Amino acid sequence: MSPLLPAADAAPRPATGELRTFQVVAAQDLPMYGGFLVQAADPDSALAQAKATLLDGGAWVLVDPEPDGAHSLRILSLQEGDQDPIFADVPLDPEAPLWPGPEYRAALLSTTAALAELVASLGEAEVHPIALDQLATNLRLLHLECEGAGGLAAARATEAPEAWVEQVMQWAWSQIAADAQ
Repeated sequence: MSPLLPAADAAPRPATGELRTFQVVAAQDLPMYGGFLVQAADPDSALAQAKATLLDGGAWVLVDPEPDGAHSLRILSLQEGDQDPIFADVPLDPEAPLWPGPEYRAALLSTTAALAELVASLGEAEVHPIALDQLATNLRLLHLECEGAGGLAAARATEAPEAWVEQVMQWAWSQIAADAQ
């Protein structure tokens, strides 16, 4: 298992010792260059024509790949069978210019805190397995961005549901408060 990915709390390993199969979709952006000519009366018209050409299927002109400029290596998703992804958008390039960054982290933290607070307020967390699964998924998505998220996701297997939801809620709110400072 890659050190970048925490253990998932998906279905347990088969008792026979057989290995499970997971589908991985990965990507790395590779700059592509190309050139073409446009004829126009003025620069504004030339720009409009160039935009229209590229946006209307003219990307065929981008025929010169630049492999030395590759960036944003990432795992787009890892899933088992036809289930929802266990991991999504896992960055492997810390300098990735297209990684959503702070906005993504803040949105995921706030929705995690709100969902944990809702489940805690309903009581009997164990009767809300879909919400518990979503909290665990959110924590796995946050594990590279937030210290303690991976361990908290793994704790779901050992903690009582109410106690675990309370821990998730406290952790998420503390992360939000730390970010605000």
